[in-house]
Amino acid sequence: MEYKYKISIIIPIYNSQDYLDDVINSVIDQTIGFQNIQLILVNDGSKDNSEDICLKYKNTYANIVYIKKENGGVSSARNEGMKYVEGKYINFIDSDDKWDKEALLHMYNFMEENYFEIDFVSARIKCFEASEDYHFLDYKFEKTRVIDIEKEPEMLIFHVASSLFKSEVIKDMRFDTRLKIGEDCVFINMILLNRLKYGVVREALYNYRKRNTGNSAIQGISRNRSWYFDTPSYSWKKLIDESNKKYDEVIKYIQYVLLYELKWRINCNYINLNYFEVEKHLEIISETAKYIDYDIIKTYRLFDNSEKETLIKIKDEIR
Repeated sequence: MEYKYKISIIIPIYNSQDYLDDVINSVIDQTIGFQNIQLILVNDGSKDNSEDICLKYKNTYANIVYIKKENGGVSSARNEGMKYVEGKYINFIDSDDKWDKEALLHMYNFMEENYFEIDFVSARIKCFEASEDYHFLDYKFEKTRVIDIEKEPEMLIFHVASSLFKSEVIKDMRFDTRLKIGEDCVFINMILLNRLKYGVVREALYNYRKRNTGNSAIQGISRNRSWYFDTPSYSWKKLIDESNKKYDEVIKYIQYVLLYELKWRINCNYINLNYFEVEKHLEIISETAKYIDYDIIKTYRLFDNSEKETLIKIKDEIR
């Protein structure tokens, strides 16, 4: 199939005026050459000056597409942008983050070299602004390689913003608009369940803005009711069902995905939930724990002893 561009990048935008110049210029400055990139800006009903900034760039570069729509959330914005893709590969960078200038070249070359083995490749994630840490799951980036999750089921991947996907693979896929949190996890891992392999490029760096204001989506995650109820219903359940459908079991990798998700919930403070909602969420945790083997809990590197004991106790109570 012929593609007009090497890469299409979709940026969902909502009230992002303070960050748009940074993210757009990080794409324009890519060493792969901006002429090889299609940039799709999706204004998801912003009420600030985001549109003026978008139009400034759209009127300067022929390879920039600008779309304005009613507010529907990040999944809705990404889905709208996918209708205009003309690149061989697709990326979904968030509007307050940045790419290192050589990142896309490294990722593109890796995908070209491994095209028939994997469907996507991911970059390292490093925080900036409020902190300068690498992501919690950075351990998988010890070296550039193809990861086989049957052999290394702990090598979890959750982020579409730091990944580059084959357009031919995801052209008919869409993000679940019911999800406010967890849409990345189910999207990327549904793809991964097809091949059970993906790429990681140590040399490619995705800069994740951990805002000083503390108001990014991930920083307020435990205050969002969707995190407690919608994410298990529409993300976890779909991955469990898909694994059972394809492999007649919940494979170890998906068990680790569930375990990672539970890590942030088994001892949380349940902000904004009433007593009955807390009870409901505890039932969700118990139901999910059924799918996770004891040996996986006992050996999981990201669980401390207290977390292991808590989840094992939960499993024992439902036996």
